[in-house]
Amino acid sequence: MSDRRKFSTATQVAIYSVVLVVFILCASALFVYAVSENVFIRNYSAEMRKIFMDSPMGKGFRYGVGRMSIGRGSTEFYVRIDETVVQNPSELVAVPDVEGYVRTRIEGSSYLLYGFWNGTEKVVLGARMDDLDFFLESLATTLLLSLLVGVALSVIGGLLLGNRVSKPIKDTSRLLKEITMDDLSRRVESEPKTSELAELKESLNKALDRIQDGYSRQEQFSSDIAHEIRSPLTSILGFSRLIKRWGSSDPEVVKEAAESISDTADKMMTITESLLFLSQPSIELNSTTFSIRELVDELISNTNSAKSLNFKIDVPDIDISSDRVLLKIVLKVLVENAIKFGKDGPIEIVWSNGVLSVRDYGKGIEKDEIGKIFDRFYRSDSSRGSEGHGLGLSIASKICKVLGLSIGADNCADGGAVFKVGGLR
Repeated sequence: MSDRRKFSTATQVAIYSVVLVVFILCASALFVYAVSENVFIRNYSAEMRKIFMDSPMGKGFRYGVGRMSIGRGSTEFYVRIDETVVQNPSELVAVPDVEGYVRTRIEGSSYLLYGFWNGTEKVVLGARMDDLDFFLESLATTLLLSLLVGVALSVIGGLLLGNRVSKPIKDTSRLLKEITMDDLSRRVESEPKTSELAELKESLNKALDRIQDGYSRQEQFSSDIAHEIRSPLTSILGFSRLIKRWGSSDPEVVKEAAESISDTADKMMTITESLLFLSQPSIELNSTTFSIRELVDELISNTNSAKSLNFKIDVPDIDISSDRVLLKIVLKVLVENAIKFGKDGPIEIVWSNGVLSVRDYGKGIEKDEIGKIFDRFYRSDSSRGSEGHGLGLSIASKICKVLGLSIGADNCADGGAVFKVGGLR
C-alpha cells in the first residue's frame, strides 16, 4: 500500500474503535434480546399453566360442565387434553404436540405452545403472542438506536483519541523534516504522555546526538586530511618546478629534488596507510598466549636507535593473552613517542598488576592537551616542528579499544610523561 493510501493514526484509531464498539454492542444486543425473549416466554408459560391448573378443568371438572373459559385477561387459550381439543377460540388446526414451551407461527400469527403432563393426561396450552411480538419489536428498535448512537460516539471518541495519540508523532515528524545538515542541534522537545513515546523521544534525541557528533568528526577529519595533504603536495610541486627550471643544467639539483620528492611521497604513504587503518570499521583479532617480556625485548631490539638510548625495563617473564601483533603496534607507538619527546633521557618500561607503563623524562604534556593527544592529527605546540603526523596515538587508542584495553597518559611529579596500557591478563 502506498503512503497516500495509508490511513492516519487518528483514522485508524477511529476505525478500530468503531469495529470494537459495534462488535460489543451487537453481542450485547443479541444477548439482551435472547434473554428477554426467553424470560418472557418462560414466565408466560408458567402463568398459562397456573391459570389452567386453577381452573375447574385443571382440577378435573371438564365433562358435563359446559364451555369453560380459560385465559389471561381477554385472551382465551387454546386447550387440548390428550387428543381432545376442549378450547380453540381461533379455530386452529394442525397444532403440533409439544413438550415444554415452544414459540412458533401458526396460520401467519405468532403463538406460544406449552405442553406438560397433568397426572396421566397430556395437556397442551396455546396463546397468541401479540404482546410478545410488540415487546420484542420495541426492544429491537431500542437496541438498534443504541447501536447507532454508540457507533457515532465511538467515531467521535476515536478521532479525538487518535489525534491526541498522534500529535507527538506529528510534531516529531515535522521536526525531522526541518532538520538540515546546516543545523543538527535541534531536538525533540515535546513531553510525551506515554512511556512508549517517551522512549521514542529519548532514542531519537540520542540518534540525533550521534549523527551530529559523527558529522562533526567527519568535517574535522576532512579538514585535517586537507591540511595534512596540502603541505606535502605543495612540497612536491615546488621541487617539480625546481627540476623543470634548473634540472637541465644542474644534475645535483635534480638529485636533491628527486630525493625530497621521494621522502615527501613516503610521508604521504605513511599518512594514507594510517588513515586506512583508522577508517577500518572492524579489525580481525588473532588472540594468542605469549610472554610480555619477550614482546618488549623484541620491540627494543628492533628499534633503530636502541643502542644509543637508555632503556630501563622492569617487565617479568609472564604469559598474557591478547593479539600479539596489534599489542606490539601499541607499544611501538608509545616507545617512539617516548623517544621523540624524552630529550635523550631514560625510557622506563614497567609492568605492574596487568598495567604496562612507558615513561619518558621529557617536558611532559600540557594539562589542557592531555585529553586531546589521542585525537586524530592532534599535535601539541611543542611537537609542531618534529616528525610525525599526529596519528600514532590515535592508532594506539583504537587498537586498545578493539583489544578491550585501557590507555591513558599523565605527567609525572618528577618530570616527564607516562603512558599506561591497562587490562592485560
